[in-house]
Amino acid sequence: MKNLILVIFICLSLAFSQRLSTEDFSTLDREIAGLMDAWVNISEGQRTDATGLFTAGTAVLRAEKAFQNAKLCNVETLPAQVDSCWSNYLKSSADCIIIFQMAIGSSSFSSSENNLLTTFARWETCGEEFLESVQSTR
Repeated sequence: MKNLILVIFICLSLAFSQRLSTEDFSTLDREIAGLMDAWVNISEGQRTDATGLFTAGTAVLRAEKAFQNAKLCNVETLPAQVDSCWSNYLKSSADCIIIFQMAIGSSSFSSSENNLLTTFARWETCGEEFLESVQSTR
């Protein structure tokens, strides 16, 4: 019975997963960049403005959806180096989402901004490393 449940789980996981595509990467990349855009708007004085907070909330929802879709991608056929870089990119994307959410709710704007900038810099580096790893396998 235990083995049957395991087989069913694996089959369902494979059925709902799709191969990693450039669209998955670019969608996630665009939505995380959207978080940075929302932060710039907030830092320019729209922090308490309802429009700024609405934009930030929408950016978070879009980034979370793109992250979930990217996480479901089947990466079993990727070379080890590319898979490792993709995993790092996903982790840094998740960090951006989490730190952004914490920054929006924080009362300390300057420390939140420093944490956010550090997280976004790591995300940018991981994205570049992922792209370089893909190009090196061609």
